[in-house]
Amino acid sequence: MVTTVGALGGLLGTTVYGWLTRHVSLGDLMRIGLVIETLTHLALALTTSPYVALPVFFVFGAHAFVWGTTSVTIRQRAVPTALQGRVGSVNLVGVYGGLVVGAGLGGLLAQHGGVTAPFWFAFAGSAVFVVLIWRQLSHVAHEDVTQPVVEESAG
Repeated sequence: MVTTVGALGGLLGTTVYGWLTRHVSLGDLMRIGLVIETLTHLALALTTSPYVALPVFFVFGAHAFVWGTTSVTIRQRAVPTALQGRVGSVNLVGVYGGLVVGAGLGGLLAQHGGVTAPFWFAFAGSAVFVVLIWRQLSHVAHEDVTQPVVEESAG
């Protein structure tokens, strides 16, 4: 049920992504996404009710798809075309490596602190992360760099 609800949220995130990027800068989209992620961890730390958790996972699913698309867009802006495959591969190793380490750490936290302990840990870590990088997100999103104008030839 959790996976299905998250996937439905992802479909919503994918559907509204074009509208979002027309109305919100990528830096602000990253800020909003990090706040949403932090708040979803908090909500899951505060509840054991499936009636609360399922809507939270729907929101997290939408966030995950929007965040994923935004991060790829920003990475492609920053990395020269010839290096995008290599950088994308390193990114995937980091993502999946982080999932493996995080699953083990989450299991240990849950074993010693209860089922909500991993969510408290994620909330605290996310909150610190958001505070530390908040001001840099516009630069990370390359909003301070003007994009070259591509002119079409009349040929």
